[in-house]
Amino acid sequence: MADNNKQSKWSDFFFYALPVVSPGLTVLCTTQIGGKEGAGKILLIVSAVVSAILAPLLSLVAQRRYRQVEGIKFEAAMSAVIDHMGTLTSGPDDSLAILRQIHDRLITTLAKDVSSRARAAFYSLDEEGRLKREVVYGGANPPERFDEKDEQALLNAIMQGEPVYIDDNRDTKGNLKINLGNDYQAALVAPAYAGSVAQGVLIIDAPKAKELSKVRKSYVLVFAHMIGTATALGRQAVAE
Repeated sequence: MADNNKQSKWSDFFFYALPVVSPGLTVLCTTQIGGKEGAGKILLIVSAVVSAILAPLLSLVAQRRYRQVEGIKFEAAMSAVIDHMGTLTSGPDDSLAILRQIHDRLITTLAKDVSSRARAAFYSLDEEGRLKREVVYGGANPPERFDEKDEQALLNAIMQGEPVYIDDNRDTKGNLKINLGNDYQAALVAPAYAGSVAQGVLIIDAPKAKELSKVRKSYVLVFAHMIGTATALGRQAVAE
């Protein structure tokens, strides 16, 4: 185990430190070329070229490695969610606790992926057609229930069936304005459905304007509808 940890540390140095050191080596070799002749000069030229190529090459390898690690984490998170959904269908006594775990895992995974500073919350539709807070991620502290104006705006967004991007809460031009507290400027609101039946709304926010504008609609809807499907299964399990 100790050898594996040591190898990992050297691997991290190779992939992350060398891209930083490499440009410095290129500059150093280049400044020394003028004072050298013959084989020494050729060696410095070759060293400068190699070090110049090394930085972008290692950066590319490091990026691929990072994406691979993140992909493994994502797969693990989704695998746990799917396992929990399978458990819901059997109608366990603790279905509400399992449903909460599913909600929490999904909004946490999505928020972490779209921005390191993003927060998220899921509000379900109760039997009276009102929104009720279920889970929150990222230190947000939104109300358990919205006031009438904000709730109606969110209900309208749910009925549209499409994610609503709020680039800047300071200038919405009369459109939907919402965040999870602390005057965060960017927000994203996505309806959560199970089939054609609305189950609630997913809200994500971030500190800076337009911070969420590049988040793919299809990607958000996958999470939103997984949340909606899990909610419907959980309610069905409780009813049985």
